Order: sequence, then structure tokens, then C-alpha cells
Amino acid sequence: MDNTTLAIYIHELRNQCLHAQASFNLFNQSVQAGQGQGILYSAQMILMPTSQIASLLWPTRARARHRGEALRKVLQLDDKHPLNDRRLSEVWERSDEKTEEWIANTKGKQIAFDLVGDPKVLGDGTSTEETIYRGYNPDTRIFTYRGVSFNLPAVANALTDVAGRVNVVYRQMFPEQAKADDEARARAEEAQKQAIAEQQKAMEAAEAAKTETEQPAEKKKAPAKKAAPKKAAEKKAPAKKKAPAKKPAAKKAPAKKAAPKKAASK
Repeated sequence: MDNTTLAIYIHELRNQCLHAQASFNLFNQSVQAGQGQGILYSAQMILMPTSQIASLLWPTRARARHRGEALRKVLQLDDKHPLNDRRLSEVWERSDEKTEEWIANTKGKQIAFDLVGDPKVLGDGTSTEETIYRGYNPDTRIFTYRGVSFNLPAVANALTDVAGRVNVVYRQMFPEQAKADDEARARAEEAQKQAIAEQQKAMEAAEAAKTETEQPAEKKKAPAKKAAPKKAAEKKAPAKKKAPAKKPAAKKAPAKKAAPKKAASK
């Protein structure tokens, strides 16, 4: 493989790794926000660049095997690598036919579309990953598409390994471009940090305003009334002394009986 051809493939592999990273970022944000449709959409988007990378490095067609061997040699990749999975490399091939096959294989069974959760809790509990068209199980962190399951943490680890190898070769072949990319990425990260900090401040200010609004306003205490100026002391009329209790009237001495008249002397 000549250097020009190698450069094109390295550029494409690097771009697909960046696309996969962006898809994982969206997936993690959707999981944190609990957005079911976002989880399913971003999980499916993860498979697109992953499939491209797998098919470039481990092609299934005989005429493309030489290209895969040359790229793996440059990147020092082993054939036992987790991305060497035909389910990944062929996930988009014959897409319409695979949908028909899934429908035929699940006839008479309990099926599920766009499920976020454990399939065992559905209906009579007989649903399995094979009967799910598209779903994500948060407990096992497995994404299922047309009955085929993919362990997303394992996929992420495999992509991280390939991306690291691709970036090493990219920097060797394009040192100036790699430096410019690093500077642009640093500026973007700094701008993102500032945006997050400003958003956090705005949220804190809004929360503080909300709290202040919800709390009842404290009643202002009425100013203490000034004591009325003392009026000139009014002379109080002396309290009337109670009249002494009247002594009971003295009992009249009984009238003395008149002394008997002496007999007239003869």
C-alpha cells in the first residue's frame, strides 16, 4: 500500500473514531437525562462508525482482505481484536433483508420495539433479546438491534484501543495538522468549560431567585410608639375620708318614777 492510499485510510479511520466518540457522548447525555428515544438513537448511531471501522480493518470480502491486512500491520492490530466481529462489520449489509428475517424468526413470539429496560418484565416474561427489534437494557448495558446484541462498554473499549493506534500513525504522517488539531480542540474545550460555568451560574441565580420568591416576606415590625408626653400632674382631689361609723345612739335612761306624794298633813 503506497503512502497516499495509506494516508486516505488513516484519515477515514480517524474520522470514524471521532464520529463514534461523538455518538457515545450523545448516548451518555441521553442516559443521564433519562431520554429513551435519545438513548436508542445514539446507541444505533454508535454502530454506524463502528461498523465502518470493523469493515475497513477486517473486511469479509476476499478481494479486500489485502487492504485489511496492510492496515492492521501498520496499526499493529491482532486478529483476535474485539472489533473483528462480523456482526459489527455486516450490521448494515442487507439491512432490509435482515428485517424480514427478524420478522420471520419472531412469528408467534412476544416481541418489543424501542425498549429501554429489561425485556423480562414485559408481558408474560418470555421476551428475550432475540425478540427485541431495538432496545437497551440499562442493567446489562447491552444494546439490541434486530435481535442481535452488542455490549456497549466492550465496544467502547475496543474503539478506544483502535483510536489510540490510529492517532499515533496520524501524528507521524501529519505532525503539523495534528498540532493544529490539538490547538483547536483545546480552544473548543476551554469554550465549553466557560459555557458550562456560565450555565451553572445562571442556574444558581435562577434557583436563588426562586427560593427568595417562595419564602414569605418578613413582616416589618411597626415602629414603637413614642410615649405620650406626660401631662402636668393633675392634683388629684384628696380621697374623701370615709365618715366614721356612727355610734349607736345611747339608750335613754328609763324615766324615774315620781316619788309618792306625802300624805297631806292634817
